[in-house]
Amino acid sequence: MIAPHAIQQVKEAARVEEVVGEFVALKRKGPRYLGLCPFHNEKTPSFNVSPNLGIYKCFGCGESGDSISFLQKHEHLSYVEAIRWLAKRYQIDLPEEEQSPEQQLEQSERESLAVVQQWALNWSVDQLWNTDEGKRIGLSYFHERGFSDATIKAFQLGYVPEFGAAFANAALANGFNPEVLEKAGWIKRRDDGTPWDFFAGRVTFPVFGLSGQPIAFGARTLKSDKKLPKYFNSPESVLYIKSRSLYGIYHAKKAIVEQQLCYLVEGYTDVISLHQAGITNVVASSGTSLTEDQVRLIKRYAPTVCILYDGDAAGMKASLRGIDLVLKEGLNVKVVTFPEGEDPDSFAKSHSSSEVTDHLTKTAQDFLVFKATLLMQDVGDDPVKKAAAIHDIVESIALVPDMVLRSLYLQQCSRLLQVPEQALISETNKVLRKQYRKKLGGDEFVPEEQVAPEIAPPQPTVEDLGTTPQERDLLRMLLSYGHERLMVPFQHEDGSTAEDETSVAELMFELLALDDILFDEPIFREIYLDYRHTSNLGQAVDAARYIGHEHDHWRRTAIDLLTEKHVLSPNWKERHKIHVKRENEQLLDALEEAVDILKERRVDRMLIERQQKLVSADDLTVMALLQEIMQLNDAKKKLAKKTGRVIVG
Repeated sequence: MIAPHAIQQVKEAARVEEVVGEFVALKRKGPRYLGLCPFHNEKTPSFNVSPNLGIYKCFGCGESGDSISFLQKHEHLSYVEAIRWLAKRYQIDLPEEEQSPEQQLEQSERESLAVVQQWALNWSVDQLWNTDEGKRIGLSYFHERGFSDATIKAFQLGYVPEFGAAFANAALANGFNPEVLEKAGWIKRRDDGTPWDFFAGRVTFPVFGLSGQPIAFGARTLKSDKKLPKYFNSPESVLYIKSRSLYGIYHAKKAIVEQQLCYLVEGYTDVISLHQAGITNVVASSGTSLTEDQVRLIKRYAPTVCILYDGDAAGMKASLRGIDLVLKEGLNVKVVTFPEGEDPDSFAKSHSSSEVTDHLTKTAQDFLVFKATLLMQDVGDDPVKKAAAIHDIVESIALVPDMVLRSLYLQQCSRLLQVPEQALISETNKVLRKQYRKKLGGDEFVPEEQVAPEIAPPQPTVEDLGTTPQERDLLRMLLSYGHERLMVPFQHEDGSTAEDETSVAELMFELLALDDILFDEPIFREIYLDYRHTSNLGQAVDAARYIGHEHDHWRRTAIDLLTEKHVLSPNWKERHKIHVKRENEQLLDALEEAVDILKERRVDRMLIERQQKLVSADDLTVMALLQEIMQLNDAKKKLAKKTGRVIVG
């Protein structure tokens, strides 16, 4: 683990305008920089970078963060990878924190396996290109599959000699530990301890991690013996977890981000053939059933997945579970099928690049159409079979987390299957209730999520009694100016007045505490209480604490509060001969006014609540409620004088 003080050093050294400026063309505009947002397409710059606060925010798509989060999103790095990137950029050493014996063992094993896999990659590639056996057998096989030399080199395909223990002997001669070689999956050992090559006589397909490091291998036999497994794969290790890995993700991630679409296939050769045909946003689940971790990995890069199936109907039905997993994660799902007897690999080889692109674009179906068509093929006129197929489709629709999208799917399904929409809504609600009970482990009643418009009664409009805008303004002032000092007038018992120095934060705490006021909005209350608690402990607090906070929702809220869409030009006074008072020039007035407006809003809410209670109050409580209403009206008038509001009636 990286030592915390080193991470802090990196954060302090990183200049957000420098980091963002390496990827986005920025132009200075007053105290900030403007540029075209890299996270969505736009023609007018709405991407703001604030050096003073160390943050960026796009007012077009809402993306925001600091230099670390920018790298995580733009370059698709983990937090640690982003820290290491910045450390290299600013030439900062990253000492590792002292680890437990177990952590040291795992780290040592990870590093040892990484070295072995990199050496094995280089060795197998060398065998393919620079040995007679490699060229005669391995390279010839790849050429027969239609792979060009450029493609073979791009994916670093390799070969392991058929006889003897060529790899084992070479690796041991280079000082590698046989136990590590076995954990990496390259050798096996006989009872007497002598090693033999597990991948002997096979061509190799390296599996790369997100950073481009080889983490595992698939090895295909070139023999036609049906008793022999076609593929051997590296065993799982601390370096490689199959259910969390996707073949081709390193080569594809940039194209996936650019196109906001990921094609998903089954095998190594499918990926390679499509890449060669110009379809570079493609990955494979490596011949295993799709997992939740793999879907989440795709979700980091694109909102849409297009699954490519061959023409085998039985295989497609067996793979429908993969669609459900993708839906559950909130991704859009498309499906492309190929003519019977074809798969992505063979289709890419027998068609031109433009034909492959056209097929993927023009034949892509929405998952609902695909699944409905597939399941209804064998139904015929059997109502029981048709009902079962519809229930299966509804189960998938219920997995869609977005309620609006789910409603649209139900409408489409109603038209497609000629089933009343309300019937499908009812069935979907049953599935949702079942899921909810299963999640809670009980039999709690779950209300209907969707009700047909003709059934739902009209809802009366209710005045919004919330104080979110006022709370938002106060929290913005606290984060922006909480540390600022100001002089506050106060009155002695003898009637004389004097001034005392305090901070904006301390004064805000006092003014709100006078009426025991806390924020209603949960996220605002959390940040306010944290600021107050930390400040009361005597620790200095400023906006940077929340801009770089480990809680993502705190960080996003702070950045949103602190980033203004429009900033007054510093040349305004000189150019127009007009002085506009800024908030920081009249902090005391601004703070007192903001607190008074919040209190006034709270009084309005209390008045409405008391008036509503009068409707059903008995004789004993009417007088008490009327007394409270009079007191609240008096308080409202006093506050109105201070805030400048006019009270009618």
